[in-house]
Amino acid sequence: PLMCAVEIDVPGALPKIIRVLAHYQRTDEDHRAQHVYLGRAKALRKDLDSAQ
Repeated sequence: PLMCAVEIDVPGALPKIIRVLAHYQRTDEDHRAQHVYLGRAKALRKDLDSAQ
């Protein structure tokens, strides 16, 4: 498997989170990836503008 299905215990972690790893490759500048975090998952990436 690419990633482990058993996560370590992290204080303050969100419960029942499903992590998805997707590969996306485009050479056009018009097709940039947009990171989307829904609901409480926004707290995971406060450094991204789209997570606000």
